[in-house]
Amino acid sequence: MDDTIVKVDTISKKYCRTLKHTMLYGTIDLAKIFAGFDQHTENLRSGEFWALEGVSFDVHRGETLGLIGLNGSGKSTLLKMLNGIFMPDKGKIEIKGKVGALIEVGAGFHPMLTGRENVYVNGAILGMSKREIDKRFDAIVDFADIESFIDSPVKHYSSGMYVRLGFAVAIHCEPDILLIDEVLAVGDIQFTQKCFRKIEQYRQDGGTIVLVTHNLEAIKKSCHEVLLLDRGRIVGRGEPTEIVDLYNAIVFKSIYAHSNSERSFSREKLDVQINKRGCQRFGTRQAEICAVNIANSDGNYGGVIYSLESTLINVDVCFHEEIENIVVGITIRNINGIDVYMTNTNWKGIDIPVVQKNMNLEVVFEQRMCLAPGQYTLTVAVSKVTSCGISRLDWISDCLAFEIISAEQMSGICNLDSTIRVKNYRPENRASS
Repeated sequence: MDDTIVKVDTISKKYCRTLKHTMLYGTIDLAKIFAGFDQHTENLRSGEFWALEGVSFDVHRGETLGLIGLNGSGKSTLLKMLNGIFMPDKGKIEIKGKVGALIEVGAGFHPMLTGRENVYVNGAILGMSKREIDKRFDAIVDFADIESFIDSPVKHYSSGMYVRLGFAVAIHCEPDILLIDEVLAVGDIQFTQKCFRKIEQYRQDGGTIVLVTHNLEAIKKSCHEVLLLDRGRIVGRGEPTEIVDLYNAIVFKSIYAHSNSERSFSREKLDVQINKRGCQRFGTRQAEICAVNIANSDGNYGGVIYSLESTLINVDVCFHEEIENIVVGITIRNINGIDVYMTNTNWKGIDIPVVQKNMNLEVVFEQRMCLAPGQYTLTVAVSKVTSCGISRLDWISDCLAFEIISAEQMSGICNLDSTIRVKNYRPENRASS
């Protein structure tokens, strides 16, 4: 049985760069429609560009697909095409089932209508009958927590109230596939957590999600697969942690290419590679990480560390030219690719002003491993501070793996080393005190 719920086949979408061309081609295309001709053209006209080009992928029932990329890479355009707001100029999209979308704050809301009226309008747009909306109305309002404002025009709503009501309607229409585009970042933290719990329950119940977000931790935590878009094309597809690392490399290239302080160096000095351990590496290589190791409290270098044990993380860096304002940092990730801890010399107030050419620098992180039992990896980086920000010299993801074990039973991602006390008391005495 084919469980494919979304099939995207070599779709492309083009836009105009100027309002003048938008109005001109819009008029021409409308005339073609009224005349019975196909308004789509295979080639770009003057002033047009491909926002998406040749994109193909499948999403299976019960999966969560993440879409990441730099601003302008085509993520939101792709999501709007999945929702039927835009139609592809080339290729086709097939979706089986009802789609619920949370793409823009207040999308589908009429500002002059009340919250109550907009629930019915938005619900109808999402495919619910009036009877279904009646049945779920109280649950929608309760989830959005705007009962006292439900009969007020939504033009008076804050952006957070828009998000609350929009998400509540979208999730309660019980869609077969849910499209989400970054809007949860607008709400307060309690509501955001409430939404993620609801989304997680939706996932566990077999729902399918396509998620666009710049929250890379959410991508690594929630997604089965991730697509990386760059300039309208898919440049990476696969396991979340690997694709997030590739995204970070693209971000670095973008920053480096626009950094005035770096223009004296050739672009050929940048490189991104995946070594034999499967970890990614990128940077200008003006300085290189030569060795990384972890020593436990006994001074032994090994892959097993006790929770709460003190350790030494040694990072050895060699310099190929004189460089100033050096920063060396580490990131510890759990088995799900979540960054559980990050630190660096700059954050700790350690100043490394200048390192001479052909010199080595040994940086030792004395680290108490307050982590829950499990498998972890270490990512290391050496950078320099410039007037434009941080410039990566060498960055190696997941270069070293280790395991945390514990003498006591616990759960979570960290070990807060709790002390528990139990006291006997009489309820009436405690109340009177």
